[in-house]
Amino acid sequence: MRLSFAFAAFAFLFATPAAADRFALTYDGLGLGFVPVGGVTVDADVSEDSYDISASLQSRGILNLFERTNIQANSSGLINNGTVRWQRYHLDHHYSRKRRVISMSADIDGSITSEIEPIYRTWGDPAATEEQRRISRDPLSNVVAMAIDVGRSHRCEGTYPTFDGRFHYLLQLSGGDVDDFEGGGYQGEVLKCDLAYIAVSGFNPRDAGRRRIPEGEIWFALMPDTTFAPPVRISTPLSAGGATIRLSGFRRARVDVEYTSDTSARP
Repeated sequence: MRLSFAFAAFAFLFATPAAADRFALTYDGLGLGFVPVGGVTVDADVSEDSYDISASLQSRGILNLFERTNIQANSSGLINNGTVRWQRYHLDHHYSRKRRVISMSADIDGSITSEIEPIYRTWGDPAATEEQRRISRDPLSNVVAMAIDVGRSHRCEGTYPTFDGRFHYLLQLSGGDVDDFEGGGYQGEVLKCDLAYIAVSGFNPRDAGRRRIPEGEIWFALMPDTTFAPPVRISTPLSAGGATIRLSGFRRARVDVEYTSDTSARP
């Protein structure tokens, strides 16, 4: 234990300068194409070797007449050569005068530890397997993974296995058109990707609506001085006109950090 601590301290003292991108993003949610249904806030801190992202969703408008919803979520992990490896995920979900809290962590060997309160009455038919859980990331970490992949390659491709504590599904990017975008505080190029949601396990027959979500779109902001491309718009076509989450506020700070013996000694 002492040896590992000493090695970590040594690496910290002689670390090379690093840069972190910090994003504060807000989004408006619209139903039926134009009816306000909620607001989303995202704070992301992404460096070359780690990330921490938090998100909140607050229902409003007509949606509150049916199901008042408040979601707080956070995820963090490591980044190795552009590959995201999640470590911790926490979700606090208030809905219809109910509440569910989900906490998950991934060990170094890939095994998943989770605490869910209250526990689900059913885990789906079929339920997510241990292997499906191991190969997946949590939903927020996959947003980070997609944003990094798109920012590095400027291409819409890849499959992202996702596990949220019960449901296992795939998110797939395809297509890809570069266009100009202006709105919500961001002006620049975006990459417009097709987004497919494929339900795999953890679902019951009454979850049929979740199984048949049609293919939508997700637009990523392309910036020349970063490999992180945050989403500026997500849309899903529905029979009643569709649902859209669009950027309404964009703030970014690039922080250059250089660790020295003096800074490491500060509390």
